[in-house]
Amino acid sequence: MYTTDLPIIDFSPFCGDTSSRAEFINKIGEAGREVGFFYLRNFGIDPRRITEAFAQSRAFFALPATRKSELLWDSTTNRGYDGLEAQSFKAGQPGDLKESFRFTAEPDLRNRVDREVAWSFLVNQSNKWPENMPQFRNVLLPLLSDCGDLVDDILAALEEALDMPEPLLTQNHVRRNYTMRLLHYPAVKGPVKDGQARCGEHTDWTTITLLFQGGQGGLEVRRRTGEWTPAPPLTDCVLVNIGDQLQAWTAGRLVSTPHRVRANFSPHAELDRYSIALFCYADFDAAIDLGDTGTSGAYILSKLQATQSTGTMPHDISRSEGYRAAGKSIA
Repeated sequence: MYTTDLPIIDFSPFCGDTSSRAEFINKIGEAGREVGFFYLRNFGIDPRRITEAFAQSRAFFALPATRKSELLWDSTTNRGYDGLEAQSFKAGQPGDLKESFRFTAEPDLRNRVDREVAWSFLVNQSNKWPENMPQFRNVLLPLLSDCGDLVDDILAALEEALDMPEPLLTQNHVRRNYTMRLLHYPAVKGPVKDGQARCGEHTDWTTITLLFQGGQGGLEVRRRTGEWTPAPPLTDCVLVNIGDQLQAWTAGRLVSTPHRVRANFSPHAELDRYSIALFCYADFDAAIDLGDTGTSGAYILSKLQATQSTGTMPHDISRSEGYRAAGKSIA
């Protein structure tokens, strides 16, 4: 049974009476300002849909390397599979010991963008669905849609908590430029490279992120004191965190908090870990003054270029010392 000192908030009062709604708005605002991470209960997504999504995720990552290599991530779509060590959040550090699969909503010609902008490839690209897994797409796309509905409500609640005179957040998330990412962290039972993590310390590039955890611990959040605290999977909860875009948009009133999954010195590293994340970005043409970029899309592109290699072939898994020591097969 996991416990946590991160905020746990019942989301049902969002549609409740005036007094219970006011208390909820106060709690979600405080969590966004003081911690940047909080759990939501009673958030309105059918638990069976989440269970089915994890079943499809486990089935996908169990596929042979040759099958996964057919769907390899590339920098012209930002969709598909990437293997171990494909992503590093810090220059000069070894890549993370995780593999993932990314997808978005299917192309919608009503969601037009200027093809001259550098980030235009992020929009209206076809997803890379695995063959001979008929339920994979049919399970995951409805979950993506449900998560988009939840994001609308969370953003509206945060607008109310911040007393925004205009609906800055909801009016800049109309296109739902969101990416869902299935994540698998293989068990680590041997030595890893110096400085290597299962997921290196970072902040999310998003406005908000929704994270469903598959029952395995390991995620840690850095409090403002500098101390790291666990963010474990809690039954019937979704974990929500504030990202860089929302911190910038609110002039730091909401905080984008560093987090990580360690490979060394963690009691959870010897277990396979699965999670499903929805990375929620403002409409890519939305103006956000963040770093050297001026729009949401430009910021996402800059972060991809800084952290992501060319997907790495699945057979690279066999070259990872920690993975090899665990006796894993890639047949």
